[in-house]
Amino acid sequence: MNYFLAQALNNRWANHRLLSACAQLSEADYVAQRTGFFPSIQATLCHILEVDRYYLTALEGDRDGQFRDFSEMLAFPRLRQEQTRTDQRLVSFCETLRTSDLARSVELVRIDAVVRERIDRLLLHLFEHQIHHRGQVHTMLSGTPVKPPQLDEFFLDCDRVFRQQEEQQLSLDEERVWRDYLSG
Repeated sequence: MNYFLAQALNNRWANHRLLSACAQLSEADYVAQRTGFFPSIQATLCHILEVDRYYLTALEGDRDGQFRDFSEMLAFPRLRQEQTRTDQRLVSFCETLRTSDLARSVELVRIDAVVRERIDRLLLHLFEHQIHHRGQVHTMLSGTPVKPPQLDEFFLDCDRVFRQQEEQQLSLDEERVWRDYLSG
């Protein structure tokens, strides 16, 4: 199985679930000062998007594109649209991965240098980053009228009934999650 594709699909689903909850927030709750690494739900969600865009640009081999300033403070409707588009880019990237790609390195443009990172390690870092900051938004939601959504699920058979509607909304076919893509 392509573990990276499974993670990308789970990432897309978790972001959909989290952003669906955040869509219920008032504008005041979305931008309100909160305790966290970033000072608001808006700032945390925008940071997730910023880092996703930066690493995806590197993974796609666009060194010059990494010079773009990805740090925008977006109103929620635009943030949701851009995160959904970025999540799909990540799924598409992971879907084309082959075993031989995983050890290949890509260039990351940093403030003071260009560094090389392996694709497999960069993807693992990207997924960990997402999980970490989604958890922070989850905690911030606890201080609002919106109930934080369940985010610690993967695609277990016993939980399928709880995600069927979301899978339909995302056109997510679980056969895709478990299929073996990493040949060659």
